[in-house]
Amino acid sequence: MIRNILVLQFLVIGLSSCNKDEVKVNSQTAAVYTPQFEPIIEAISRNSSSEKQFQMGEYLFIGGYTQIQNNQDAYVLCEQNGQIIWSKYFDRSPDDSKVSAIIAGGNDLFVAFSCTGGNTDFEASPGAFQTSYGSGGGAKIVYLSRIEALSGGILNATFIGCKLNNGNTNTLRAEDENPQPLTINADGTLTIKATKAYDRADGRLTPDIGPDDDCLVSGGKWVGVFNRDLSLISGDCLP
Repeated sequence: MIRNILVLQFLVIGLSSCNKDEVKVNSQTAAVYTPQFEPIIEAISRNSSSEKQFQMGEYLFIGGYTQIQNNQDAYVLCEQNGQIIWSKYFDRSPDDSKVSAIIAGGNDLFVAFSCTGGNTDFEASPGAFQTSYGSGGGAKIVYLSRIEALSGGILNATFIGCKLNNGNTNTLRAEDENPQPLTINADGTLTIKATKAYDRADGRLTPDIGPDDDCLVSGGKWVGVFNRDLSLISGDCLP
């Protein structure tokens, strides 16, 4: 456990309310915050062309992937005034992963990873919207995580993917053309915008990604709204 109390100064990013376990702060207020996890500093081989960044006050969050032969390993790091306070590979499995989107608010960092089947390092939280990658392998889907901003420890996580008629996992990915596919809403919830392939939305799968016939359209959009613990509030397919 962390013995030293870290001082965290965060900008409020689109938040009008906080949960009881969050510290309400603004750009003029320093808040005392003790992370639940010990920060880890790993040696990261950075690939600047792949990186996504989000600045919050004096903290800069950076996510990307390292290409190791035919494998991609996703990493995230946090800098405070140019000094690394934690850095971590979130995936060192044989399957590909990378950071698709990153945003922070309050004491939380939200990261959307892209991953393929067979990943053994990404794990869903108990009661997650989708508890695993599924079957079939190969298709890229989203691994959405809520991370403790000052340590890099995962607080909650869920998989988000589509399904083929045979039940195998199909592609869903954070919108590449959108400069910020993740947004924190005024009520503290999280919205992710994604591009999807065909999804078998026939009621035989639990859970389906949405109730609409538009889920059966390849190349359409999917918008999901999540609580801060990453339980799904609503998911809608768009043509």
